Amino acid sequence: MRYAMLVYGDHAAWEALAPEEAKRLRAASMPGWNALFREISQADPDWLGRELENGSEGKVVRVVDGRTVVTDGPFAETKEQLGGIFVASLPDLDEAIRLAALVPSAERGTLEIRPLGTM
Repeated sequence: MRYAMLVYGDHAAWEALAPEEAKRLRAASMPGWNALFREISQADPDWLGRELENGSEGKVVRVVDGRTVVTDGPFAETKEQLGGIFVASLPDLDEAIRLAALVPSAERGTLEIRPLGTM
């Protein structure tokens, strides 16, 4: 089964950090990220993962009465916004949960796991 692991976090809190502190925290998290990358590579050598740019860089597209409406976005009523995604073929949900718990961002944010539908 292919699973998507959606990584949510508080981008405003991260952006409020002094550059030196952000650099220190990122460096301190790298051993955890490297451990995750090793584990997920063993589970699925073809896994995909990407960090997303800040939501302020994105656009929201809606079709209203047949018109395409584009706004800056995303608009979020919560502190946590989507910040990254992993996609991997895994044997079961338990393995997806195990790997999600290894994501360093899970200590400060939230990970959502969803099975991918078939096409």
